[in-house]
Amino acid sequence: MIYNRLLIILLLVAGALGAAEDPLRLGLNLRWGPGDAATLRERFRKARALGIREVRLDWEWRAVEQRPGEYRWERLDTLVECARAAGVALLPIVHYAPDWALRRDAKAPGIYQLAPDEASFPAYARFLLASVRRYGLDGAQPIRHWQVWNEPNLPQFWGPRPDPGAYARLLRTVHRTLAPVRDQVRLVHAGLAKSDVAFLHALWAQDPALAETFDVMAVHSYVFDGRDGVRAPEAMDADDAQAAALGFVGSLDDPGYLGKVFNLRLFLDLRQGAGKPIWITEMGYFVGPAPLGLDEAGQAQRLAATVDFIRRRLTDRPFGDGLRARAAGVERLYWFALEDYPAPPGEASGAFGMYRPDGSLRPAGARLRELAR
Repeated sequence: MIYNRLLIILLLVAGALGAAEDPLRLGLNLRWGPGDAATLRERFRKARALGIREVRLDWEWRAVEQRPGEYRWERLDTLVECARAAGVALLPIVHYAPDWALRRDAKAPGIYQLAPDEASFPAYARFLLASVRRYGLDGAQPIRHWQVWNEPNLPQFWGPRPDPGAYARLLRTVHRTLAPVRDQVRLVHAGLAKSDVAFLHALWAQDPALAETFDVMAVHSYVFDGRDGVRAPEAMDADDAQAAALGFVGSLDDPGYLGKVFNLRLFLDLRQGAGKPIWITEMGYFVGPAPLGLDEAGQAQRLAATVDFIRRRLTDRPFGDGLRARAAGVERLYWFALEDYPAPPGEASGAFGMYRPDGSLRPAGARLRELAR
């Protein structure tokens, strides 16, 4: 009897330690639109069925402040209420400026959203502060993390062209405006399209103290590339001798390798951002024709291999030897995506979903469910 009780205790302790040792939290990207309660409840139900409790989705400024200074919260109230009822934590991507706040440039083909006009940066920051005060401080399941824009190093999301100086000033404006609540929330840097150290270098050239304006670095480390198709998680190009002497991995002119997330860690540590965690806020593979797409079995296999690589090489263990003997510090991975998205202009496919359009589960969804558990 004593032996059986001791065995049970040891198993419980081992299970608790095993759970605590997993350094990577898994989340999922969801669509918000059209934003009605029935659709949101179904999406949150599907996420929970996969074992996911953390979701990242659009938090549309244009849906709330259609006129300057007038906030209409009904649609976001619905979103937050549905998430709380489902027991799902939100990571809002605060973007999509209203028409009155946009740059006056024409929206060229292939541009998904124009950047906000710089004169509207204070209005954006006030909207974020109002959002935090409404949803992020008190009540059941307050939203603690807020992501400041999306992929500003791409013209598709910072049209008509990326502007590192402007994004640095947006971060600084948000940081300053949120001063009354800054110690109660964490600001997540916009997810960079791939591990774009050159863009980070340009940001810090504009504001050498930029590290104080955000709490979490974010990256979208997709590994498909037009030159060589879908790359394996372990793939890497040859080192650049000058960059390697500083510890950087591979060449700096092609950020599209998963292991180059480590270069973000090294850059942050060299720029007074040491200790800041890194979140991969988008990562995924789509079902479609080669060389950029995979079949459904391949999508599932790559998902499992990618999560395994991140857990082994990019979380809390040293990435390599010598100057690379430090942990990359990736804490979270938000897979892209729950369901298929409409393909933006220029993209081969939007079929990234864990669920097919008919609602059935793809093999990748089944693998994600196993990994989440």
